[in-house]
Amino acid sequence: PAPAERPRLQSASPVSPSAGASNGPHNPRATQVLNRYVLLPVKSGLMLIDQEAARERILYEQYAVGQERSSGVHSQALLFPRPLTFSPADYAVLTELTPTLHLLGFRFAEFGPLTIAIEAVPADLPAQGEQELLEGLIEQFRSGAAPLRLDRREALARALARRVAQATSLPRLPDVELNALVDKLFACQVPSYTPDGRPTVVLLDGEQLAAYFRKAGA
Repeated sequence: PAPAERPRLQSASPVSPSAGASNGPHNPRATQVLNRYVLLPVKSGLMLIDQEAARERILYEQYAVGQERSSGVHSQALLFPRPLTFSPADYAVLTELTPTLHLLGFRFAEFGPLTIAIEAVPADLPAQGEQELLEGLIEQFRSGAAPLRLDRREALARALARRVAQATSLPRLPDVELNALVDKLFACQVPSYTPDGRPTVVLLDGEQLAAYFRKAGA
């Protein structure tokens, strides 16, 4: 069979870097709103960033690039290998996806009927929850790859980015992490959208902001 293609980063019309923060590279005036959004003053108005969507874009591009390396995405070893048992249908898909999952940072070996011993996971993953994550990836691969005609690397990079972003989403970020998130997002090739096309950023320019404060009928 032909080798799988690398995940393709979608072209889009990103928010212009010239609309970037007006306070230097670390955006000291970035503020968290409703424990989910980042509000950032920029030269042309105000920028609102969805934290979880931004993290999904950042992770997706990391996974896309990581799969190009022979060693794959960086892994973190578990203290002890953990046995995970799957349904026959899920185990069949897991076996099919094993080479791509290895490139994404998972390390595991067969460990009996329908069972693997997982030894390492992608470095961004929180502790525990490997079974739920892998089952979710398998289900998302089934539902997403075929209808969208994605190759398996692209489908799994998207699925893993979505699930890790959800699993590591924090209600409150320290200022240092908030600013790092903004910097990493705008270092992405396509910062304005998630891999499936949802916006990560909304920009309200000066005219839009002024319109909210005009007298009705003016």
